[in-house]
Amino acid sequence: MNPLVMVGDVLTLQPCDYCIGQVVLRLKVTYVPRYANFLASRWVRLEGLELRPDGTPGRERVVMVRVQAIRDSPPVRPGPEVRGR
Repeated sequence: MNPLVMVGDVLTLQPCDYCIGQVVLRLKVTYVPRYANFLASRWVRLEGLELRPDGTPGRERVVMVRVQAIRDSPPVRPGPEVRGR
């Protein structure tokens, strides 16, 4: 079973899906606490880099994210690069 969130995942969060959200937030996760219990919790504290519209990293963020939002919209996971022959 894959974890709900892993370091390196990119989350797109609507303002209602994170505490004190005012705009859509794209977050590249840099830290997931070991204690994170996604089955029992409603909110989880994540750390990451805010991604600008062009995909470049912005400032570091610590956000409380609704677990249900992650379940409803799974993160984008970087995969292995596929190269042509």
